Amino acid sequence: MWPIYPGILGSYTIAMIGYAAALSGYRLPLHIPLWVQAVLELLVLYLVWKAFKATTGSRKAILRLFNAQTKIANAVLLQAFILLLPH
Repeated sequence: MWPIYPGILGSYTIAMIGYAAALSGYRLPLHIPLWVQAVLELLVLYLVWKAFKATTGSRKAILRLFNAQTKIANAVLLQAFILLLPH
C-alpha cells in the first residue's frame, strides 16, 4: 500500500466540487478562445504523462510518488476547470 500525500487532498476536494458543478450545469462566466482550451487540454495530458512517468519511477524513490500524486491532482483540478468553461 502506497501512502497518500496529504497536500493533495485540498486539490482533489476542489476538483470534485468542480466536477459536480459541471455535471449540474454550472458554467463560469469566462469566455476563453477555443485554442486556449485546446492548449489547456494538452497541458492536462502532459501532466498525466509526467505523473505516469513519476509513478513508474517511484519504486526507486518514494518522493517521486508524492510528485506523481501532486501532478495528477493538478491535472484533475485543471480538467475540472476546463469542464466549467462555457462551450
